[in-house]
Amino acid sequence: MIKKILVPLDGSKNSIRALSNAIILAKQTGASITGLSVIQAFPTEMGLVRTVVGKILSKHYKQFMAIAKGMCTKKNVEFLDFIEFGEEGRTIVSFAVKNNMDLIVIGSRGMGKLGELFLGSTSNYVMHLSKIPVLIIK
Repeated sequence: MIKKILVPLDGSKNSIRALSNAIILAKQTGASITGLSVIQAFPTEMGLVRTVVGKILSKHYKQFMAIAKGMCTKKNVEFLDFIEFGEEGRTIVSFAVKNNMDLIVIGSRGMGKLGELFLGSTSNYVMHLSKIPVLIIK
């Protein structure tokens, strides 16, 4: 049974498509959706840069999470949101395990520059290393 769906969200069109598909699936199964945004961790030596970039991205992701929550609320789907710091793929996989997710629904490409050409490195990492089923949305 699918009861808990994890959707990594970065604000890209593909992450919105992933969320839209997860909402459809959640409606059919009665599942809840957990949105996860991961802010790339900078080395501690980067001090001020790390702090400033972290604050900017955190604000961006909080705004995007509010939009995602609104999308779910309109469809009467429970939505929880989390923002974590770390390496994207690794953080997504470990978060899914720690929180007993049944499915990860992820966009095929994120906001990266090469996202238009290849399967994104994050979705590729998650697909290959997750023990939890992964649905990649193109």
